[in-house]
Amino acid sequence: MKSTLVVLALAVATAALAANTWRVGQADVHVICPMTVGGSFDAKTTALSGSVTASASGSPAFDGSLAVDLRTLDTGIGLRNEHLRENYLEVDKGPGFDTATLSEIDLKGFSPDAPEGKGSFAGLLTVHGVTKTVTGAVDVRRVGAGLRVTASFPVNLPDYSIRKPRYLGVGVKDVVQVEVAFSVTR
Repeated sequence: MKSTLVVLALAVATAALAANTWRVGQADVHVICPMTVGGSFDAKTTALSGSVTASASGSPAFDGSLAVDLRTLDTGIGLRNEHLRENYLEVDKGPGFDTATLSEIDLKGFSPDAPEGKGSFAGLLTVHGVTKTVTGAVDVRRVGAGLRVTASFPVNLPDYSIRKPRYLGVGVKDVVQVEVAFSVTR
């Protein structure tokens, strides 16, 4: 009887945590890369995954993480994709290099139980094996049974030990802008 009650209590606790977990659905990630000679190009992917759970402490922070598969970034030009992935992001080095991960996400101006509206966020971004704090703007809107999240933030490439992207004298400036839009459901 005691073991049945313990199993039942664990099942209820697990179900309660799952109800507070937001899972990523459809996503669009754009990295806007300004060029040293003027203009810019986008590196795009839809390969965003992960889930977050409102912190048990009641703080505006979320447990969990969001990850982008950097091997899927597409600039629209094959040679540029190859250089981006192999020479600069070095995705073939494996874990820590093949994904960009945002964790310890702290929303400002929102209730973690019902986030909606405009605000800001801070989180730990791990790229190229280096973890740094990033901050940016976020907009959360209710859509059906879930939420639609749009966020943007700058990334300074030298902060992540990514060497300056250059090819035939043309390069990417040190700071790129990440823009992401994704849906989440409980």
